[in-house]
Amino acid sequence: MVKTRSRLFCHRLAAALMPALVMFAVSAAPAPAAIPENPAAGSRDDAVKAPDPLVRRIQEALAAARRYFGPVDGRFNADLDRAARAYQKESGLKVDGLLTEALADHLETGEKVGALLLRLAGARSANIDEARRALLSRPATRRLLEGGDEPVADPTRDAAPCFSNPTAFCLLAEAAESAMAVFKPEMRDWALGEVLAAQAKAGLTEEAMDSARRIHDPRLIMVALRDIAKAQAVAGRSDDALAAVEIIPDALRRLEALEAIASTQAERSGDSGLKPTVERYLSALKDIDDAGKQVAFRARLAEIMSRSGDNAAALSHLTEAEASARAIPEASQRGAALRRVVSAIAETGDPERALALLKEVDDKADHTPVLVSAATARMRAGDADEALSIAAAIEAERYRAVMLSKIAVAQAGSGDRAAAQNTMDKAFVATGEIKLPFARDYAFSRIALAMIEIGDNEYAAAAQKAGNIDDAKLRATVLWTIAGKQRRAGFEEGAALTEKPADEATAAIKSSLSRVWMFCDIAAGRFADGERESARTAFGRALAEAKDIKNAWGRARALSKVASTLIELSVDNVEKQPFE
Repeated sequence: MVKTRSRLFCHRLAAALMPALVMFAVSAAPAPAAIPENPAAGSRDDAVKAPDPLVRRIQEALAAARRYFGPVDGRFNADLDRAARAYQKESGLKVDGLLTEALADHLETGEKVGALLLRLAGARSANIDEARRALLSRPATRRLLEGGDEPVADPTRDAAPCFSNPTAFCLLAEAAESAMAVFKPEMRDWALGEVLAAQAKAGLTEEAMDSARRIHDPRLIMVALRDIAKAQAVAGRSDDALAAVEIIPDALRRLEALEAIASTQAERSGDSGLKPTVERYLSALKDIDDAGKQVAFRARLAEIMSRSGDNAAALSHLTEAEASARAIPEASQRGAALRRVVSAIAETGDPERALALLKEVDDKADHTPVLVSAATARMRAGDADEALSIAAAIEAERYRAVMLSKIAVAQAGSGDRAAAQNTMDKAFVATGEIKLPFARDYAFSRIALAMIEIGDNEYAAAAQKAGNIDDAKLRATVLWTIAGKQRRAGFEEGAALTEKPADEATAAIKSSLSRVWMFCDIAAGRFADGERESARTAFGRALAEAKDIKNAWGRARALSKVASTLIELSVDNVEKQPFE
C-alpha cells in the first residue's frame, strides 16, 4: 500500500511538472489523428473496433499511473474517456477527451518523471540510512543522533550589547540562537552548517559539536564533521583538526578533511606536521572505491607537495595518478581522470608536458582548465609570449578574457606597459564575445581590477568600466575595491568620486545577506593588504547590515559570516574586539 501511494504521488507530481515542458511539443507537433468521442458512430464502427496502437499506449500509461482500471486492448471505452479527461484537467491541458499522440507523449513522459522521482527518493533514503549507520558505528559520533527536545531559540535574549561591542563568541551565540528559530528542518540544517564551521574556526569545538547534534539529516552531519576539521585546519590548529578527522566515519569526507589540513600545512614553510598528515592521507585514499576520485585526490596531493617544495614527492604522486587514470576501462571516465592529472602537471610547473598529454583528452571542455593552468605557469615563469600563445587556444571566451587580463598585469609588472595594453585590448575583445550576462559581468570585473594593477592613472578608467557591469553585487564589489586602492594610493578625491557609484550599486543589491557577504569579503581583503582603517569601515558596514536582518535563516548565516570575518581580523582570539 505504501509503495502504491508513493507511486501514485510521484505520478501526480510528474503530471503537475510536465505541462509547461510538453506544451512546446503539443504546439510544434503535426496535427495527430484523434479517436472520435463517439466511436460507435456510423461507418467508423469497424475501424474503432480494431485495436489501435495509440489507444493501447494511452491505456498502458493511464493504467501505470493507476488512473485507468479497464482493459488494455487498444479499444476506446467510456472508462478510458473519463480517465483521459480527468488527466487532462489535472495536468492543465485542454479537456476534450481526444486521444492524441501528444497526450500519449505527455503521459509517458510523466511516467518516466514519476519513476525518476521514485528512484531519487529511494536513493535519498538509502544515502540517509547509510550515513546514519556510519554515524552509529562509532561511539564518538553516535551521540550526534541521540534524540532530545527540539531546540528552541530564547525569545528573551538581547543581542544589543554584542552589536555594540562585537566579539566572535557573542556573534556566534546569536547566530546559533537564530538558527534554532528557523522552522523548516532543511533550512535550519543549512544555517547550522555555517554556524558550526565558524564555531570550529574560532576554536569553539564543543559548541560546534552541539550545533552538529542539532542537524536532522545524517548526511549533513557527516559534512558538518568534515567542515569542523577543515575550519580548524584553516585557523592553524592542525592538531585539533586531525583529532576531529578521527571521528569522521565516512571515508570520502575524512579524506577531504585531510586534504584541507595537508594543504594548510604545505603553505607553512617547514611544517613538521605535513609528513604524518600525508601518511594518513595515503592510508585514507585506500578506502575510496571510485577510481576516478582516487586519481583526483592523488593529483591534488601532488599539487600540495609541489607547494610545500617537495618536487620529488609531487612527481611520484603524478606518475602514480597518471598510471591509475590510464588503467580506468571506461573511456569517458578515463578521459576525465587523465584531464585532472594533466591539470596537476601544469599546476606543478611542467606546462609543456601537460600540453603534450592534453592531446589524449578528447573532450574539449576538459581542455580549458588545463590551458588556464599551463598559461598561468608560463606567466609566473616570466614567459608572457608563451602564456599568450596558450591563452589564445582557450575556446571559452570568459576564461580567455580573464587569463589575458592576468597576463597583462604580469607584463606591466615586468615593465612592458605597451604589451600590457595590447593584451588588455585582446581581453576586452574576448569579453565582448561572451554570451552569458553574468559571465560577461565577471570578466569585466576582472579586467577592471587588472587595470588598477597596471597603473595609478587607470583608476578612473577602471571605475568607468566597472559601471558597465549589470550585476549589482559584482559592480559594487569592484567599485569598493577600486575606491580602497585609490585611497591607499593617496587619491582621496578620486576615491570619494568612486565611492558614490559604489554606494548606489550597494543600494541596488536586493539581498541584505549578499551585502553582508560583500562587505565581509572586502574587510578581510583590506585587512590582508594592511589597510586596517578601511577594513574597520567595511566590517562596520557588514555588522550594521547583519544587525537589521530579521529573518532567522538569513540572520544566522549573516552573523556566522561576520563572526568568521572577525576571527580573521582579531588574530583568532574570540574574545577580542576587532583590530586590537
